[in-house]
Amino acid sequence: TIQVLDNTFIMKPRPSERFKQGEIKAIMDEVMESKLKSRKYEHDECVDLSKDISTEIKEKVKALGCKRHKLVVQVTIGEVHGQDVRLSSRCLWDVDTDNYASASFQNADLYCVSIVFGCYYE
Repeated sequence: TIQVLDNTFIMKPRPSERFKQGEIKAIMDEVMESKLKSRKYEHDECVDLSKDISTEIKEKVKALGCKRHKLVVQVTIGEVHGQDVRLSSRCLWDVDTDNYASASFQNADLYCVSIVFGCYYE
């Protein structure tokens, strides 16, 4: 059977459902620190590691109660060789309801940048 839901016509998030940028950044910092603190850069391992980190961040952010936000988690891991790295993104969204959080981590061998985008949907 197919469940049919009526439209709620809720166009803005309730205060308890807003994208909690500070709390999300804290989650990202904690996950990256726990997974990467003593790691060395290994290309083959970092492919799976970035997936694991993004999945864990996404599950913990969902637990915060962002029920009406579509979440996109992007994790980039690279090797440190004294270079500079700049990441950027562009989004088309509603500045009143959508938001993002970003965090970075670096040790002697690798760097990691995580971004969580939260787009509100009805």
